[in-house]
Amino acid sequence: MKRRDSFFYFFLMAAALLLFTYCTGNGKQTPMQVDEVMAISETLAGETVIVEGLCTHVCSKSGMKLFLQDSDQSITLRAESDATLGKFDTTCVGRQVRVRGILIKETIDETLHHDLTAKPAEIDGVDHCETEDTAAPSFHIAAISYQILN
Repeated sequence: MKRRDSFFYFFLMAAALLLFTYCTGNGKQTPMQVDEVMAISETLAGETVIVEGLCTHVCSKSGMKLFLQDSDQSITLRAESDATLGKFDTTCVGRQVRVRGILIKETIDETLHHDLTAKPAEIDGVDHCETEDTAAPSFHIAAISYQILN
């Protein structure tokens, strides 16, 4: 009987330890504002982040790009969807949105369309969204999920 009680208490303590370890994490799973993410973007590259901001635009061409702006409207961050998540809801525009995804540092090839001497389609043959040029050119979020907050 004592052996069974000891096992039960050991199991209960191990489960509690795992639960608290998982819940405390490293702090990156709490929602951050766009400017906070961009301030430490180099250290967050490749990590899963949760970003909140004002949705200023959903790409009308593909519906797979959503643009989040910080509170003082000085920084815009692009979130990109994939076939699994699908198109962003166009009712997001003008509302606070929370996006969960992986912060991706773009390569030189991905940012070539920001060349001011040529139109984007002339560089890589792909038609880019006009709002994309105002977004921070070096990082974007590969969206896993999103939520309209208000």
